[in-house]
Amino acid sequence: MNYEAALPYLAGPGAAVICLMAVGWATYRLAIKYLIPVLEGAVNRHMAELEKANDRHEKAVADHLSHIETMGVRYDKLAEQHATEHRAILDAVECLSDKIDSKMSA
Repeated sequence: MNYEAALPYLAGPGAAVICLMAVGWATYRLAIKYLIPVLEGAVNRHMAELEKANDRHEKAVADHLSHIETMGVRYDKLAEQHATEHRAILDAVECLSDKIDSKMSA
């Protein structure tokens, strides 16, 4: 096979395959050298922002739970105080009722 017989193949489909391979290699190098590092940086920044937001939300939830716990303690003290006052009122009413009964029967 001589050069003149191979020339139509090299100028037609062979050239297209070589051109396609060159474009593919250049695209691959471009993606590896520039695109992936840029995307990696963007993803890392995004993940850092998500972690900061998560930390803020965790702190807010912890603060809220602490507030709920404080309110629970206050409620327990108030309920205990209410029960004590209720017992004192019942004792006073019972004592008053006994005094009234004793005066009525006398």
